[in-house]
Amino acid sequence: MARLTSRCCLLLTSLCLPLPAAADERIPHAQDRPPGPALAPQDAIARMTVPPGFSVELIAAEPDVVNPTAMTIDERGRYWITESLEYPRRSPGPGKDRVRVLEDTDGDGRTDQTTVFMEGLNIPSGIAVGHGGVWVANAPDLLFVQDTDGDGKADSQEVVVTGFGRDDTHELPNSLTWGPDGWLYGLNGVFNPSHIRYGPSNPNFKADSEGWKFTCAMFRIHPATREFQVFCEGTSNPWGIAFDDAGEAFVSACVIDHLWHLTETGYYHRQGGPYPPFTWKIESIVQHRHQKAAYCGIHWYDSDAYPEPFRRKLYMGNIHGGCINSDRVIPQGATYRGEPENDLLTANDAWFMPVVQKTGPDGCLCILDWYDRYHCYQDANRDPGGIDRLRGRLYRIRYQNTPHSRPFNLATETDQSLLEMLSSPNGFRRDTAQRLLSERLLQNRSPQLQHSLHRLVTDNPQRETRLRCLGILGVAGMLEEPLLLTLLQDSEPIVRARSIRAARELRTPSPELLTAALERSSDAAHSVRLQTVITAARQPAAAAMPVLVSVLAQADDDPLTPRIVWKHLQPLLEQQAALFVAEVRRQNPAGKGIPASVLQLLPRIAERVLAAATPDNASLAALLDLLLLDPTSSTAADQCLQLLLSRLRSGETTAAAAENLGQLLRQPLQKAVTENSPVAVSALQLLVATQSADATKLARQKFEQATDPELRLQLLDAFIIARTPDAEKLARSLIESNPQPELLRKIILATGRIRTPEASRLLLEKTPTLPPDVRPAAIEILTDQLPSSIQLMELVRDGKVEPGNINSNQARKMLLFKDQSLMDLVTRHWGSVRTERDPARQELIARMRNELRVARGNPVAGKAVFAKVCGQCHKMYGEGADVGPDITRNGRASFEQLLSNVFDPSLVIGAAYQAQTIVTTNGQIITGLPVEDNDQRVVLKIQGNRTETVPRSDIEQQVTSPLSLMPEGLEKQLQPSELHDLFAWLTLDKPPTDPNARFLPGARIEPGKARKTADYPQFVEQLLPGFSVESSGEGGIELLENHFGRPALRTHPPDKNRPCRLSATMQLPVAAKIKLRISVASHEQGDWQLDVKINGQQRHKSIIRPNQNPRWKDLEIDLSDLSGQKVSIDLFNTPND
Repeated sequence: MARLTSRCCLLLTSLCLPLPAAADERIPHAQDRPPGPALAPQDAIARMTVPPGFSVELIAAEPDVVNPTAMTIDERGRYWITESLEYPRRSPGPGKDRVRVLEDTDGDGRTDQTTVFMEGLNIPSGIAVGHGGVWVANAPDLLFVQDTDGDGKADSQEVVVTGFGRDDTHELPNSLTWGPDGWLYGLNGVFNPSHIRYGPSNPNFKADSEGWKFTCAMFRIHPATREFQVFCEGTSNPWGIAFDDAGEAFVSACVIDHLWHLTETGYYHRQGGPYPPFTWKIESIVQHRHQKAAYCGIHWYDSDAYPEPFRRKLYMGNIHGGCINSDRVIPQGATYRGEPENDLLTANDAWFMPVVQKTGPDGCLCILDWYDRYHCYQDANRDPGGIDRLRGRLYRIRYQNTPHSRPFNLATETDQSLLEMLSSPNGFRRDTAQRLLSERLLQNRSPQLQHSLHRLVTDNPQRETRLRCLGILGVAGMLEEPLLLTLLQDSEPIVRARSIRAARELRTPSPELLTAALERSSDAAHSVRLQTVITAARQPAAAAMPVLVSVLAQADDDPLTPRIVWKHLQPLLEQQAALFVAEVRRQNPAGKGIPASVLQLLPRIAERVLAAATPDNASLAALLDLLLLDPTSSTAADQCLQLLLSRLRSGETTAAAAENLGQLLRQPLQKAVTENSPVAVSALQLLVATQSADATKLARQKFEQATDPELRLQLLDAFIIARTPDAEKLARSLIESNPQPELLRKIILATGRIRTPEASRLLLEKTPTLPPDVRPAAIEILTDQLPSSIQLMELVRDGKVEPGNINSNQARKMLLFKDQSLMDLVTRHWGSVRTERDPARQELIARMRNELRVARGNPVAGKAVFAKVCGQCHKMYGEGADVGPDITRNGRASFEQLLSNVFDPSLVIGAAYQAQTIVTTNGQIITGLPVEDNDQRVVLKIQGNRTETVPRSDIEQQVTSPLSLMPEGLEKQLQPSELHDLFAWLTLDKPPTDPNARFLPGARIEPGKARKTADYPQFVEQLLPGFSVESSGEGGIELLENHFGRPALRTHPPDKNRPCRLSATMQLPVAAKIKLRISVASHEQGDWQLDVKINGQQRHKSIIRPNQNPRWKDLEIDLSDLSGQKVSIDLFNTPND
């Protein structure tokens, strides 16, 4: 045995975790450091910061609240909270989850009575009380549950609708909220496909109903008729609905922008996945960000419990930021602009997860906290055993000495009292009074209550009270047309707008009322005109078209209205293009000029007309003729001509249709070319593409004489569309003219469309010498066809193209040709191709973690590497391609998340990011992400920042890949130095030219020594997050950047009688096999003894010698007998005397 005095050393790697990787103290997604241990409720409150004058109080905590997911407050001030112990379970069926009711019976501000109302649920994700029962979102069902015998327990339930998905259980139906119109609203997430049908007991049930299919959407349900409607679609994983005092809807969302104003029938930006045909998506209302992009819950706050500066704002739960953020909204056209305000609360605790924010009975904001170490579904899916299932909190943010509510029951109030309460300064009382009055009017149909509401709508000076009364009358079906006709002339724009909406929702509105409503299309207010558009969409085309064109013409710079107009105009263009052109002519006679907002939409209109089952070429030609004759319309005209070219390019417009259109447009196009108008180049391109001999001759002359390479490329494009026989020769001359890389990439893409053997040979000839960031475009083209794929692999075989230039998706695509000679070439000279995720990726990540944390790459050089291998699909800081997510903001919230996304891209794939492969009837194979997928065409986003449009009739086979479009094997494509440079670029939170740029948490090992115990954590946390060192001899501890190929932590016993101890506490997962991995190495000064104790019991003892080979020793210690337990782990560096 070695004879070592107190000068021994201990070295540990950065990895110390149980298997499966569940209970480790690794840094969870989007967190800066390990979350550490949970805090007791009062300790958590002590860490929170709020503005002066405010304080945080505990309303309830574990064990009365555990894993809360949703909350509502009833008319007695009781808190109805759903709890999920099953999360993230995907399978439907009975579960262990429940609904609890918490009550403060003595008015001290703390709940003191709790009742389990309902059990057997499976991730209940939304709850609302009203209309005789409790509404619970429990996917796949939305339930209506009642307590029929008054014992406080559910004993009757009805499936109102069913069919919500469970594909992604952090995007389930959620946020059940009573709207200003009395309907119940809810949300669903982008990766949770749903197919909704009525439940068998629903009065609207029909066995043969097609139902509703959607992913991310806002829906609503009528509380009495049980009618279901999709209100609008889009966003990402929205969680939280807020209605402001004008009745406008706002939601918060994750990953993408955080704040959205939602309008009926709108289609909003999606986090991922294809859009319906011809969608013009609506964007968010913010241009700012708060701390991080994971939001849960949103609430419009307007109560007198807070001072004026804190009222009439939106408060949102920011999970990753650990804050309650605030935004103020300012009207902009028919929508709003969100502006940032100061945070209301900062938790300073990584476990804080604010899932719901609501005004409480006393007027203060209540925060429901699903208190857990894991914020993200990635961590929950990776480690369901690591989810904390023992905690939850409900807080009150109180201003000064705002009194707590004493016990009450608003259900016992008279109608008159509730009517007065509609104007209460307390938002909780206003909302509850509206719901109770809606229930009473629906149930009793009281003429007296109807009259009182009617009087308040017309006479009350408060706008919000009038709108609430309008909502009560509307949901009860007791709005009378004379009242609506009066309100259409009201001085308040929002009253006029809500009246139009109410009119269209009547069962059988009279022609007089509809005419009066549609006449508001010339109203001075954007919000009123918007409602006329939505109303017109329900009318026949002849009545709708004048309204749509008129409102569009008045839109100016309104960011919302043109998109809603388009949503309802585009279906009419399938058969009514002539009606649209006639209406534009009627509203804009010669000499008047077409309004800018109409011009902006014309290219979309041209595309829609061309996409009709029977395109109306005559109407399109008339529209283009109108544009070409108007000198102020040149931009729109040029866009329309380019659109025609793109459809000819993709084959969506047939040669016969193109020839017909060319004949109709020949005269104005020739005039544009002759007069050298602003659209002359596009006009010449279209003439060439539609086989005009004179134009082709002119274009060839211009091609030979032009010095502008962009002009020559445009003309080449026209020759390719027209299939002129010398297109390949012209392409070669452009490639060999030494263009800049970005232009060269465009020329390569154009050459790829020639689809002749000569063009393929040209690309094969040039590929080896193309710039690194252009070469991927050529390889993507060459792997689309069998002959060129074989020839490309022969270049690889001959050493002219490096195997690393071909990514795994391209290799996989080549194997789909099922040609044996090609398969042999790929296998021998590229390697084996996986058709499923490589399970060894986790081991690679562990290796890369050690390597990249100590590498010192050049971020400026890394930018060039990014352009070559990542920028073909991703943007960063505004540069790159828009195929996959923009990783400026997504996918690299921490070093751990970045490692996983880069080296194991298929670990977690949202449905919207699953690649699709299409085999065409002519043998072409195309792989990309779907942008559109409908009966007419499929549009894929392809590597290299291009889209490929394939007419449905040209598709022979279409399959969805289980793998990410981002290929595995990046480490094989790059040299180590390139990989180090790339990560130096990726791990900076800002461009390297920014003096404030910092590395992502955990991305770098910062070596150093610490003599003082207080300085130990900054070094221990870098390698052993969650561990602490009590004391260390020989000058303290040292973090080494590279010790025999790995980073290491050096420790030393304090003296020869005491070991150095590293300690941690971990919650182990529930699993059949759990192992603790420890990596240790010796120091050249001598050997030492490693002792491992779990809960104080010795589990391992060994001598680590200085001459051992390899120098690192990797140990595994079985902890399976402690499954599900919280354990203490002690690692001792013991002197070996």
